[in-house]
Amino acid sequence: IKIIQSERERLTKALRELGFVVPNSQANFLLARWPLANSAESLYKNLKRKFILVRYFSHPRLKQALRVTVGTPEQNNRLLRELKGLLKRR
Repeated sequence: IKIIQSERERLTKALRELGFVVPNSQANFLLARWPLANSAESLYKNLKRKFILVRYFSHPRLKQALRVTVGTPEQNNRLLRELKGLLKRR
């Protein structure tokens, strides 16, 4: 539980630093909203190609968001590294 809590805090902070809007969470996942229209779907598809699975919802109220499960430190590091690379290309 302590590792999940610590990683959730670290992941929240890192996603916010990348520009995502991330509400505080007490769960083992985060809802990370990307402020640019239709970009969350593109991020989802590009992450999936790299075998990093996050949830994307096409519902109008959630189409700018990704649901990210808090993983191990290694998994979270990989997610953040790949997101940084994808966001640099925009």
